[in-house]
Amino acid sequence: MSVTIYDVAQRAGVSISTVSRVLNNNPNVLEDTRQRVLKAIGELGFKPNPIARGLVVKQTNLVEVCFSWSGYQINLQNAWYSGILNGINEVVQENRFGLLINTISGVFDPQEVYRRVFHNAVDGVLMVSPYLTEDGILQMKNYRVPVIFIGCRVNDPQIDYVDSDNMKAAAEVVDHLAKLGHRKIAFITGEVETSRNAADRLSGFRQAMKKQGLPLPPEYVVQGNFLRPSGEQAMGKLLALPDRPTAVFASNDLMALGAWDEAEKAGLTIGGDIAIVGFDDIAEAFTPPYSLTTVRQDYRTVSVEATRMLIEKIQDLEHWKTRQVLVPTQLIVRQSCGSKKKWF
Repeated sequence: MSVTIYDVAQRAGVSISTVSRVLNNNPNVLEDTRQRVLKAIGELGFKPNPIARGLVVKQTNLVEVCFSWSGYQINLQNAWYSGILNGINEVVQENRFGLLINTISGVFDPQEVYRRVFHNAVDGVLMVSPYLTEDGILQMKNYRVPVIFIGCRVNDPQIDYVDSDNMKAAAEVVDHLAKLGHRKIAFITGEVETSRNAADRLSGFRQAMKKQGLPLPPEYVVQGNFLRPSGEQAMGKLLALPDRPTAVFASNDLMALGAWDEAEKAGLTIGGDIAIVGFDDIAEAFTPPYSLTTVRQDYRTVSVEATRMLIEKIQDLEHWKTRQVLVPTQLIVRQSCGSKKKWF
């Protein structure tokens, strides 16, 4: 007959729940007790059955990561998503958890999101940049499953998140362009109503423009949706203005590259007639013919930190204290901004 958790508990002189806590690396076990249990496991050659253990400790050792898409086409080739997923997978593997990948495309009704995300048998959930209003996100506090948000900052002391410092990053872009002599700087936004990242980048941009004493006509802020065609359309609107901008900052690289293409179609030289800056530093941003100045996000730090937080929260939910982390970004300067003396 195979060795069971009951045999280990009897050999170590402890309860079944104590054995379960040791198997799940729970910190609330005295070290001498932990060593007795580990010794019993070694002597008996016990190999935990994941399903049986889950029934005893009510854990599945399964983490769910949920990606939101602004359209129905899933694109895991996008460097942002793949970078986040690689960091999550690294920590999950280190901690011997399984990973369930869930996606929500084009459906952003909060109740539908909750139904599809929280009805799965998982120990915790990583929500990556959900397309939900802040009120919708706050409802997740009431669910029994631990949640950590990635790429989503929320103004609530009970919400755990790890995000890039989007407001500071946007301000650094404006400061850089101002130092180059630009006074007419436009901005292509993401979906600010459902993306906190988009809202923070726009807010950081506005604050920096004000701090620099630069004018910001309403027509210099154009709505996009993080997809490349929206960058093309936005640049078309900006170039049609009687007093067009000399620099355009887009809320992500895909829109910036779309803006680049549209400007070239209009006969403009990027870095000569107009400056363009993006956000993310995807591979295409520095693949010829593109040489895009952009903001580099530290995908690995964001995703690794969030996943470690989630596993710690799962293992000691009773004593968990909310964590909110903003990870610094880096401005990567390339040819798309051109030379300072061109802009006076």
